[in-house]
Amino acid sequence: MVYHAIGIWENQEESIVVFSAFLENAGTWTFEITATATFPSGNTVNGTLINQFIDENGLQFKVALISIQRDADEKMINGAAIAAETILPVVTDLPAMDKALGGSGDLFISAASKLQLQVDSLSKKNKAACVAFMGVLRWREEYNFLSSVTGASRNSIGGALWMGQEA
Repeated sequence: MVYHAIGIWENQEESIVVFSAFLENAGTWTFEITATATFPSGNTVNGTLINQFIDENGLQFKVALISIQRDADEKMINGAAIAAETILPVVTDLPAMDKALGGSGDLFISAASKLQLQVDSLSKKNKAACVAFMGVLRWREEYNFLSSVTGASRNSIGGALWMGQEA
């Protein structure tokens, strides 16, 4: 099955947005990034900017999920507001459960291990794709944080899911 997701990774300098397709075949995952954008720091990603990204890249009716993670958690992401404006499911707070279980909460190590990527050489676009992938695993209700990787007391399914779809 193919999953199409937007991943957004915000760091102190910028917000990187990618649209990726993830394919799982016999337990092995592959992915392809097909659209990207970068927003400067201070321009916090919101529903308006995500809808603009979708429009500019012709992604209407192609995006199944949006997943967002900030590098520093000083300010909460308003996933409910983004879901309401985009009318799409949004996953936020990915590492919260892993951290509550005593783990590192490092989503890049967890995602890179499943996507067979080298953590040390992850580009900013690949980091945003890892955020999207962790959201896909959350959506599938699969463990996205493995205790053997993060040091948590058990495996967990991390991320708050905000449903934006109309009835």
